[in-house]
Amino acid sequence: METRSNTEPTPLMRCRYCLLHEMGHCRRVSPMHPEPHYLRLANGTILRLEFDCRHCEMLIWQDANRQG
Repeated sequence: METRSNTEPTPLMRCRYCLLHEMGHCRRVSPMHPEPHYLRLANGTILRLEFDCRHCEMLIWQDANRQG
């Protein structure tokens, strides 16, 4: 079993559902859109989105530097 150090960041979620694709801005078919992208939840939490287009995945990170 592999363990991670406490200082190594890990995404909250990795998913195949991509907001860029849903909005018609898939990087596989259209020019690059600048990152970072953020989601703000109703409770004020801000999540950073990262796109791994090579694997057609979206990673969601809690961004401690941008709390709402």
